[in-house]
Amino acid sequence: MVGILVFLHLVICFLLIIAVMIQQGKGASMGMLGGASQSFFGPAGSKTFLMKLTVGLAVGFLATSILITLVSAQRPVASGAAPAAPASAPAGGQTPR
Repeated sequence: MVGILVFLHLVICFLLIIAVMIQQGKGASMGMLGGASQSFFGPAGSKTFLMKLTVGLAVGFLATSILITLVSAQRPVASGAAPAAPASAPAGGQTPR
C-alpha cells in the first residue's frame, strides 16, 4: 500500500513541477511601465486550465503526503525484537589505534 502511494506521490510531484514551470508569470505581458495599472486594479480574470490543474495537483500532493504519513504510522512494530548487535571487533583481535 505504501509503495503504491509513494509511486503516485512521485508522479504527482513530477507533474506539479512541470505544470508550475510552463506557466507564465503574472507580469509576463506587461511592458516596462505601461499596463501596470490595468493589471493591478483590474479584475483578476478567469482561471485558466493550467491554473486549475496546478491547484488540483497541489491538493493531490498534500493528500498523498498525509496518506503516506498515516499509513506508515499504522505499520505494526515487532514487539520483543532483539536489539541491534554491537559492532564486532576487527579480525585478529586487534583494536584500532
